[in-house]
Amino acid sequence: LTGRTFSPSGERLRHRLNLQAFLADNLDYLITEESPVKGLPQPGIDLDGYRRTELSWLPGAAPGKAFVLNIMDPLNGFGATLEGSCDKRRTDLSLGKANFLPPPTRVNWSGRNFERLEWTAVEGAVHYLLFQRTYPNAVYERVGETRDPFFEVPASEGAEIKGFLVLAVAKNGTMGMHSSEILNREAYTLDDFTEGVSPIKESDVISGMGMVKKMRLKGGEKQSLKLSRTVAPLTDQKAPIYNGMAETVDRDALLSANEALFATVPQLNHPDPEVQLLYYSAWNMLRQVFYPAEGKSSYNYYVFSREPTWGWGHGGQVFHESMTMLSYVYMDPLSAMNSQRVYAERQYDNGYINYRTGSYLDEIIEYDGKLTSSAPWYNWINAELFKTTRDTAFLREMYGSGKAFYQFYTQNRDKDGDGLCEWGGHAVLESVRDAAVAVWDEVGWPAEFEGVDVNSMLVMEARALEFMARQLGLEGEAAAWKQDYEKRAVLINQVFWDAETGFYYNADRLDNDFTYKNPDDLKRMEIIGFLPLWAGIADSLMAKRVIEAQLLDEDKFWRKYGVPTLSAEDSYYNHKGYWNGPVWVEWNLFIVEALLNYGYEKEARQLVDKLAQSMIIQLKANNNLWEFYSPDEAWAGYHKTYIWAAIINRMLLDAFGTQP
Repeated sequence: LTGRTFSPSGERLRHRLNLQAFLADNLDYLITEESPVKGLPQPGIDLDGYRRTELSWLPGAAPGKAFVLNIMDPLNGFGATLEGSCDKRRTDLSLGKANFLPPPTRVNWSGRNFERLEWTAVEGAVHYLLFQRTYPNAVYERVGETRDPFFEVPASEGAEIKGFLVLAVAKNGTMGMHSSEILNREAYTLDDFTEGVSPIKESDVISGMGMVKKMRLKGGEKQSLKLSRTVAPLTDQKAPIYNGMAETVDRDALLSANEALFATVPQLNHPDPEVQLLYYSAWNMLRQVFYPAEGKSSYNYYVFSREPTWGWGHGGQVFHESMTMLSYVYMDPLSAMNSQRVYAERQYDNGYINYRTGSYLDEIIEYDGKLTSSAPWYNWINAELFKTTRDTAFLREMYGSGKAFYQFYTQNRDKDGDGLCEWGGHAVLESVRDAAVAVWDEVGWPAEFEGVDVNSMLVMEARALEFMARQLGLEGEAAAWKQDYEKRAVLINQVFWDAETGFYYNADRLDNDFTYKNPDDLKRMEIIGFLPLWAGIADSLMAKRVIEAQLLDEDKFWRKYGVPTLSAEDSYYNHKGYWNGPVWVEWNLFIVEALLNYGYEKEARQLVDKLAQSMIIQLKANNNLWEFYSPDEAWAGYHKTYIWAAIINRMLLDAFGTQP
């Protein structure tokens, strides 16, 4: 059961929440926010409030079985209850007044051997339930009941680690929210590890460790602190594990290597020193999310984010994240090209490239009998990398792979054979805009529409293939690619352009108008309406209307900190939402390039500066680059150290150039 959680005012909650789920007919077992996601090393709710609750952990869970899910915000006491059957999937929740009792507080042990568990009494409670899990189990089992705010706990056997929860029960029998978990064992200290023999036993489960080192410095004095980590088999007790940390790292050599790497990036021609610091912060973050070749991959690869609580971000590459290679190529051109080779290495014989590809992941998503890929930006990225690297071997390799991908995509994304494509497979995921999209949520499933976005991308894919073919001396193939994208561009202007409003919209697949269920319900001003300008499809008069009447309108898209994904005049707009309002830095690249395409250089620089200022505010506040930002105030969400924020460097270079 997945979903996001919102405050009563509609703001998505980004701090840790408490949750518990149980079957309606079996109150003996429950799972909480600490119960892990199956197959992932993360709890059931992460720091951005996204829930992945594995109901299948519960004994007896099956499709059709009724469950109860309670959620509580520990910072303000708001709560919500969701009831349904175990075949339910994603459900977003808005919190309000909780209809269950709050958790017991000050839960602690009394006695030297953990014999007695005590807590502060909860007002309105008629009795308390004690739940226990034995690590590494995910499920808590009811082990006791008491009317008093304490419980005598049986002694644990051997080295078992047990976690205990206390819940208050109201007069009407409703279970309250669980307390924080308390363990039956003390935590290890650093001294345990430095006395010669590790105290960890094979039966132990260690979820985290912490340490403290006190340092006293006089004015102007400097001290260094080195933190090392090593791993050894439990059976190897010939020497203390910490002895393996004795090797000294040559810090000066590491610094010199880093300085040499950073010296290769272009010197930005921007007068603001804070923008310069943003520029180097983005390079630094880009370097951090890259990993060397390992697992299934013969080449280096990246992860979306190094945020440790977000398992999805560690999975594998996807085309829309790989746009950031347009920046990274200026720092490490070989790594940027090799990251693209990860896709080619795993490509199917029929040209298909799967949704996410990593050294330990091939995410194949089949939906309605169709395989899900990602937004078609593969050839465009490859061509842009070649323009910087001039590596003909890479170009030749990617041209063959790119042709096969383009043919797979166009042959499998045009249901009615009219020359225009729709999103396919799991169309919401493939479209990149994977949640809170005005048209997806309020009109219909994306595969039902001819997509102005996907067809604009395919024009750029064919343009890239034409360029690559000419570079390789394949003039006949180049001419065919040119004919392909020119034909598609004509159709885009015929079908998606609305002369009445001066904007581009998706169209109904069946009759190519802007009505699906209700009159003109597809006329929603979303960021995709600017993509024909990025692809050079609009003529100069069309572009002038789109830019001056829509883009530069402060009540619609020209907001304080960038261009939102949905017009601020739309009823579905939420500047702290998801794809219904925030500024996605990567997609603002298309706007910058569109402005430059049609001679609006001043406005392109203004937009880049808007984005930069928003990112700088967050760097000062929390030292992070984020997945997206609010267009209207200093706010960022939901995942940090996010790779595609670094596309700001490509925009800075394109808009301001390099120092002479």
